[in-house]
Amino acid sequence: MNQSNAFFRLLDDLGIPSNTVEHEAVYTAENLAGRNISQWEFPVKNIFVEDKSKQLFLVTMHLATPPVDLKELAKRAGAAGRFSFATPQTLADVLGVLPGSVTPFAMFNDQERRVRLVLDRRLREAKSISAHPLANTLTTTIALSDFQKLLAHSGHDPIWCAIPIKVTAK
Repeated sequence: MNQSNAFFRLLDDLGIPSNTVEHEAVYTAENLAGRNISQWEFPVKNIFVEDKSKQLFLVTMHLATPPVDLKELAKRAGAAGRFSFATPQTLADVLGVLPGSVTPFAMFNDQERRVRLVLDRRLREAKSISAHPLANTLTTTIALSDFQKLLAHSGHDPIWCAIPIKVTAK
């Protein structure tokens, strides 16, 4: 399942330089957020969801983003109804990764273009993005312009969206 080598070959083929840091496996964004993340400008966390029509969405946001209002996010992303979390099997079948390794870098595995990528609009202001290279024991940083080049190569046109935060009742 780990296709990190294929990802790094693709970066080489596209002439995209990267910097990769090895670390203990992290299975949740909270695990990574508990570490020193100051080395990365825009570290990400991701959710893989589907709407009621079974359209798949990968939502990528800054690691420090508080809990998201999924109902509002579905509206902003143009989904057909509410979001629900897609199954681990769907994640593996479509993006070739397991839970804990979800990453926008896996979009190159979605050759049928079944997934719509929703990106935190704050990323547009960053110079780089840091995400798992399809394995949760690594974090790879590439320039934002190179990330956009990678997405263009995969045929995915992202939806840039303000990520709505869940409001908790007091």
